[in-house]
Amino acid sequence: MIEHRTIADLGSHDSPDDVNELTRALASGFSGTSGIVAEYEAAIASLYGVEHAIAVSSGAAAVAAALSGIDHDPGDEIIVSPACPICTVLPILAFGLKPIFCDVAPDGFGLDQQDLVRCITARTRAVIEVPMWGYPIRSDETAALVAKHGIPLIQDLAHAHLTRLNGDWIGRHGSIACFSSHDCKFMSTGEGGFVTTDDSLRAERIRSYTRFGNLTGESVGVNLKLGGLLAALGLARSRHLLAHRERRLRNRARLLALLNNHAFRELPVVTGGEVNGYALLLQSAGHDGRDLVRYQQAHGIPSDVGKYDNKPLFLLPLLTAYERPCPNATRLLRSLTTVPLHPDLSDDDIDYIAKVLNGYAPTR
Repeated sequence: MIEHRTIADLGSHDSPDDVNELTRALASGFSGTSGIVAEYEAAIASLYGVEHAIAVSSGAAAVAAALSGIDHDPGDEIIVSPACPICTVLPILAFGLKPIFCDVAPDGFGLDQQDLVRCITARTRAVIEVPMWGYPIRSDETAALVAKHGIPLIQDLAHAHLTRLNGDWIGRHGSIACFSSHDCKFMSTGEGGFVTTDDSLRAERIRSYTRFGNLTGESVGVNLKLGGLLAALGLARSRHLLAHRERRLRNRARLLALLNNHAFRELPVVTGGEVNGYALLLQSAGHDGRDLVRYQQAHGIPSDVGKYDNKPLFLLPLLTAYERPCPNATRLLRSLTTVPLHPDLSDDDIDYIAKVLNGYAPTR
């Protein structure tokens, strides 16, 4: 008999520097153009080794800002996986662009290279890849493929702060990277996000778009700036992100060492990739993963797949017109569950999670 307990879905993001930086922001101005926002952007750029970081108001705002940094006309096409969150696709629709759903590679969230070639047309203006729950994908291969067609790769890394590929941050393998710092993400400013790029012209366009076109009346823009108080939190917490990642990875290593149930496995990590510990992705073996989702939830272990009922996006009413055959994505989403790894988990919590999962047996 397993004694029931409830595992927290999220951990605290508080840092020792929060109060000092918030106090500084209150004293120095906290609009989206205040000096502390520029400090935060500089800290992010330094952390990721990029030339430019632009702080914005949300992860979806980061995707919209990234799209403002490429050339497109209404009706042009953006290739994206149907296994990503709808938050990635809504900005595509808002620009009057057409999402083209490309299947993913088997057992992963990276785009299938053969299907990607089939999706590219004369109207393709960008490809967006979305590594889910912090698991790396072969963005290096995607970037090389689309570069041959003169197409930029945008990466939506809402879950993939500090995820690595081939010894570098995964965001450095594309033209533009987008991040979320919503309270449920790897790094929290409450609401917020940022965009990174090494392309100065794209950065200038993106920053202009997020600031009403710099109010010159020469280009379209909206207000997507991140306020100074939230930037102050980001500045404080960015200093502790590497330590935060190490605590998550410690929890992952401990949990994996305890698991011994052949009804599931960890989702394979691509060669040369390093997860960030945002969550543990478990993949059912030969049965419907929703059975595992229901089982763990009944034992007080939260699952993002259970919370959001992840399914291919073309099954949603808004996106049915864009349906394409994507069997790998459909199969993948039906096979998965997530398990928390946040730093607030105790060793007893991890031991409980392992005991519950080791006791799982498929019902069908």
